[in-house]
Amino acid sequence: MPQWIKYLLLVLILLLVASIPLAMQLETGSIQGKITDDRGPVANASVDARNVMSGATARAMTDASGVYKLENLRSGRYSLFVTAAGHDSLWVRQVVVEPGRSTSRDLQVNRARMTTTRWSGLQPATGA
Repeated sequence: MPQWIKYLLLVLILLLVASIPLAMQLETGSIQGKITDDRGPVANASVDARNVMSGATARAMTDASGVYKLENLRSGRYSLFVTAAGHDSLWVRQVVVEPGRSTSRDLQVNRARMTTTRWSGLQPATGA
């Protein structure tokens, strides 16, 4: 086999190996958005994404302006679960992630209702 064919094959193999990370990157996408309530952005909310088919999960936290971003998600259908202190949790049944694209999904959570406990006049037990 001529020497130049060996070099050509080596170069082709190296190019193929180098393209694998790029191909992997194109198979992933992201979900981003903003979490708000009736007063504005919700900071430190947890956004969990679960791939409906594989069960793989990812988590992101919102910043001070309520923005979150879940990156490097394999393409497919995801369900989102949002939790934030002082707020009701929120479940989003389906968000589609496409390869090489960012899906935008802004969400609004409700503030949790405050309930009060009324004491009925019971006195704490005292030591005897």
